[in-house]
Amino acid sequence: MEDVLRRLGLLEKDVSVIKTEVGVIRTEVAGMTAQIPHLATKADVMATKLDVMAVKADVSDAKTSIIQWMVGTVIAVAGLVFTIAKFVH
Repeated sequence: MEDVLRRLGLLEKDVSVIKTEVGVIRTEVAGMTAQIPHLATKADVMATKLDVMAVKADVSDAKTSIIQWMVGTVIAVAGLVFTIAKFVH
């Protein structure tokens, strides 16, 4: 009988510890639940990826345009240099 009472006392201590740990876990879960609405969803991530792809396309278009203007400007300046050199001689 004493063994049963000793084991019951140990069980009560263990249950008390478990209750404390469950309380801590509940508090942590409540904290996480409060932050969940602020996390990005899959749709948010996909929208961001689409925005990045659009910016990359815009940069590529701008780069192409700049190269075209540079080539045209070099050709025009070369034409002017040859024309001026023709009149100087």
